[in-house]
Amino acid sequence: MKPQAIHRVGMVFAGVLCACFAAAGCDTVAPVDEAQVVVEGFLNTGQSLQPVRVHRTLSPRQPYDAAQAAVSNADVEMLLGDNMVRYTPDPEQAGRYLPEGNGAGIAAAGDIFSFSVVWRDVVVGARGVVPPEIEILAVSLEIPEEPVSAVLLDSLALSDTLATGAYTGYIYPIEATIEWAAPEEGLFQEESWVRAQLHPFTTFSSPIVDLFLRSDDVFREQTQEITADRKIWTGVYAVSVPEEGDPLPEHGLRVSLVRSGPDYARFAASRDDPDRREPISGVQGGIGIFAAISVDSVHVQVDGAGGAFPSPQ
Repeated sequence: MKPQAIHRVGMVFAGVLCACFAAAGCDTVAPVDEAQVVVEGFLNTGQSLQPVRVHRTLSPRQPYDAAQAAVSNADVEMLLGDNMVRYTPDPEQAGRYLPEGNGAGIAAAGDIFSFSVVWRDVVVGARGVVPPEIEILAVSLEIPEEPVSAVLLDSLALSDTLATGAYTGYIYPIEATIEWAAPEEGLFQEESWVRAQLHPFTTFSSPIVDLFLRSDDVFREQTQEITADRKIWTGVYAVSVPEEGDPLPEHGLRVSLVRSGPDYARFAASRDDPDRREPISGVQGGIGIFAAISVDSVHVQVDGAGGAFPSPQ
């Protein structure tokens, strides 16, 4: 095993909506007058309340118009613990709603939330519990001495692959093991799930190759226990090189964990499902996601010799 070190880069938001939701429902075949409400919002444990986005789906028979898709006249509110939070339209950005008090409220671990959007005759809602904060305790890397031969694809589409051709190249498959603290027993009233992600920053990295490895995983947190108070997960990402004898190129690696309840877990796990046109919705009465999560992230800088060292501030 090569030496390694990590440098914490702070809490970052890891939840990402698919392009279909960002386009306000590009997959729907419903006409405009039967539009579905699309919601995008998160609570992050220990953080101030964030804006919420509300849009509607548009007919695929008409050009996409962001202004037409935005919903700026909805009633948006949330009961967080014992506090009622109301959201008002952002005058500078259509479809964006700001929490009262400019997000002065805090999402505390264990708080129960009930969120709703009312637009015309449509009611969209979500309920859940704010999870305990998650903290990465350690990251270790297992780096092979030499690259291995691999079949690389320019595309996941079979027709594109036949056109451009698959080719043989070389990759360094790198194991990254993450260790974190288990949540305090009894603090979280829902089944606890974790999303682990390994994201290398290098022109040599292949996102397509990573899909066949284990660089993004969603799992029940209870299944990863190594001790009573520690959890562990090991994933694999790849860095490709042009020739067999080439050394591992220097690169950065972002390691992140997201703790959540089952709604976000289903949404995140179904984003890349080839049998689905859109992720499993995390709201009732519409599509999209509104969920409470806790996120932690660290940055590892891996040099060309296979060592690792803290990245700069």
